Amino acid sequence: MKQNILCFFLLTSLLTSPNVNAQDTGTTQRFKTKGGLIGYGKAINNNTDYKVFFLMGDFSWSFKRTVTKPIFLAWYFEPQINPVKTPRPLDIELGANLGLRNYICINPRFYLYQMIGSGPHYISAEVQRQAKGFIFSDNFAVGAFTGLKKKNLFLNLQLRYRHISNAGLKSPNGGIDSWNFLVGVSGFN
Repeated sequence: MKQNILCFFLLTSLLTSPNVNAQDTGTTQRFKTKGGLIGYGKAINNNTDYKVFFLMGDFSWSFKRTVTKPIFLAWYFEPQINPVKTPRPLDIELGANLGLRNYICINPRFYLYQMIGSGPHYISAEVQRQAKGFIFSDNFAVGAFTGLKKKNLFLNLQLRYRHISNAGLKSPNGGIDSWNFLVGVSGFN
């Protein structure tokens, strides 16, 4: 499954035609975003009742001080506290992800992106496949920023595949895999 997602990321990068002029990226300074996301995800593992409701910050900043090309790389950081529904009434996840986001500027009001990252988390949920406590959240996502009427405000739509597990530090460690849909608003620069 992870190989298919990685192939999709690579294929999307290769097939996207960067026929936008460098001036059309909309910025000649460090590209930065700050905003938030909410979303929903459900475990795709058999016999695993794990539904997550995302409440997260979303921040990114380009590697280069000046962005002059339509395709550029940025860091991203996502602090989060996520309510989780399991067979128990309510559990919680909290942690942060850090990773890389590849932006493709179609025009100054529309950006596509792909991202990959990981981060430490804590889960209070007790599920058959995964021990509660310290885990890692590994994420692969594709998304789009589309401009809203206010000049520097963008709608962020994202489809994410996520795997959480504890790297074998505690048993059980079957991991929980999920597809997640997130939506949010971000400000640019």
